[in-house]
Amino acid sequence: MRNFTSILLLSIFGAFLFSSCQEDEKPIDNSTLVLGYWQTSIASDENMLFVSYYTFLENGIFHSASVYLDADSKDLAGYSSRSSGEYTLLDDQLTTHTTIVYGVPESSDAPYVQNTELVQKTDSYSFERKVKFTEDKMIWISPGCGPLENCIGDQVFERYISLDF
Repeated sequence: MRNFTSILLLSIFGAFLFSSCQEDEKPIDNSTLVLGYWQTSIASDENMLFVSYYTFLENGIFHSASVYLDADSKDLAGYSSRSSGEYTLLDDQLTTHTTIVYGVPESSDAPYVQNTELVQKTDSYSFERKVKFTEDKMIWISPGCGPLENCIGDQVFERYISLDF
């Protein structure tokens, strides 16, 4: 009888233990985590930084800009693109549908121009990517690529305070 009582008590304790773990593992609602201003940067050469900014709004609209900054002073040198469109975030899948795109004129030899010199492009496009959030980072997870493909790895964006771009 003592063994039966011990087994019964252990079973009840185990049931409480496992049920409490399930409550702690609620999925994170990424729809609010994406909101706000994000940036990522890479050194384009020893004197310049290439920086991408994204703003995700509550109404499902996003804006982005890719700019070149002086590596030392962080002063804006120029824009390589600006765009906007709509986005959705379902679980860990971020889809952006870019509808308005401005870029460097094809006649330009430089990788960037002043904002007023960007020209509207006609192409719209969509991207789907897996995304993961940490405390103040958003990571676009690369799907990987074949050995002969030219692609980038995961992109890490950090939260920042809004800039006018």
